[in-house]
Amino acid sequence: MAFKPHCLPLALWPAVHQERWAKALLVGGPFKPSGRAAHWRPHSVRKTAKGWGVWLGWHIEKRYSIQETAPEALVTRERVDAYLNDVEETNTGWTPYNRAQELYDAVRVMTPHLHPSTWDWLKAGFDNLRMDAIPSRNKLERLKMAWQVEELGLGLMQMAESVPAKSRKNPDGVTKLERALLYRDGIAIVTLIRRPFRIKNFAAIRVGRHLFLDEGSGAMTFGAKETKGKRSLEAPLAPHLVDGLRHYIETYRPVLLTTSGKAKHIQTDALWISRDGTELAERSLHNVFRRRTEEAFGKPIPPHWFRDIDVTTLVRHNPEDARITGSILGHADPEIANRHYNHALHIDAAKRHSAALAEWMDEPPDTATQGPL
Repeated sequence: MAFKPHCLPLALWPAVHQERWAKALLVGGPFKPSGRAAHWRPHSVRKTAKGWGVWLGWHIEKRYSIQETAPEALVTRERVDAYLNDVEETNTGWTPYNRAQELYDAVRVMTPHLHPSTWDWLKAGFDNLRMDAIPSRNKLERLKMAWQVEELGLGLMQMAESVPAKSRKNPDGVTKLERALLYRDGIAIVTLIRRPFRIKNFAAIRVGRHLFLDEGSGAMTFGAKETKGKRSLEAPLAPHLVDGLRHYIETYRPVLLTTSGKAKHIQTDALWISRDGTELAERSLHNVFRRRTEEAFGKPIPPHWFRDIDVTTLVRHNPEDARITGSILGHADPEIANRHYNHALHIDAAKRHSAALAEWMDEPPDTATQGPL
């Protein structure tokens, strides 16, 4: 179900939330401290209250209990990840960033008893979203062809296999853990550009439940209850993906689970593992894609753009196949696939126009042979 930003009015907030919000806005006196939001402008007060109302409305939609619950108890990393993913599914531009900022501003002023650094992780999250919150017209400049993105991933995998090990004689080499991270990031990029599932599903892949590898073949599957469109998805894997994923699982995934000093040697079937030996959080995986693409292309490409990249590439090179992407993208409504198709046509047309204009400007026509304008 698409995320619908229903805003819970202030009068319907849980009593403890209303009380905390009122204290945050309270203007103090000589012997009474002011609340953390006491000197906010009216616009900021209204905007932040609306953002918290949307946050509470999302809880109600998800059937989470909010009564008798302090504000800070609702703001966990796992729940914020799920909330922002829902926002990003149906909103572009500045909306995801605004929602994250409103959430941060609201919870920090309603929790004066907690140290401000308690919410540093949330601030870092909306700072990251701000990097992606660009006008959609500027998105044209950031999209690459699918082969370019896959080449990036394959390059990271090759680097992991070939770069010298770090030693006293070679301090510029990589550690065993760094090598595993290089390969993990590379195979993740190659897999997502080949099979552009939603990042929520991609981050939740479990070996033996969603990922199946046989000798020379493999597939990824998701049940209907696990997808946004409530339809089961199954996608075969190309041979080089099967080989790369198997090598990651057999060689580098065990390194990630055990090598770090923080590793707890957990038993898990999660495909993606963090550098600390834990299951890699969705937001952390999101950051992997953004960081690696920024290093390669100069600007970060968030994982949900991989879907646009695939459609754009098909439109440019195999236009007859472009409209079948809805099955892989998980669109129940064919009109959504059509929008992707039309958007990709616009992107390709813009790039071709830009190239033609540049060529014309570099080699202007001979105006001396032309008649009067």
